[in-house]
Amino acid sequence: MARDPLAVLSRIRGAAVTEASQGLAQAIASELQAAMRLDEHRIHMADEQSEVVGTELLEAFAAWLPHARNHAEHLQTALLGEKARVRRLQQILVDRRIEAEAVAKALQGREAEVRLAQGKREQAAMDEAAGRIRWRRTSDSIG
Repeated sequence: MARDPLAVLSRIRGAAVTEASQGLAQAIASELQAAMRLDEHRIHMADEQSEVVGTELLEAFAAWLPHARNHAEHLQTALLGEKARVRRLQQILVDRRIEAEAVAKALQGREAEVRLAQGKREQAAMDEAAGRIRWRRTSDSIG
């Protein structure tokens, strides 16, 4: 039996929704990890600053601070990249769901047409049977 192209397309669209959903979940996890790394680094910077006592530690902190700020900027850039990736994957998931819903509606419409056609065939068969019965009764009463 030949495969129904619309049913095959429905399965493909469903798989695309699943794949997009999984990709989004992974991106959200990566975004959360990037946010945690940035928060941890900022806490570390604040801790280091609070521990500065005396000129020797101040000089070491002053030498370390530009590197720490640079690292914080890199972490912030990575976080922004992950946020952008999440937004992009959210839109992809929305698009995939819309595509899947369109195919599902097409399948439902076709199924409704099939049921309607079947109902019409059944009604025609009943009308024909009723017509034969009336014809027999009429021909029996005449003859």
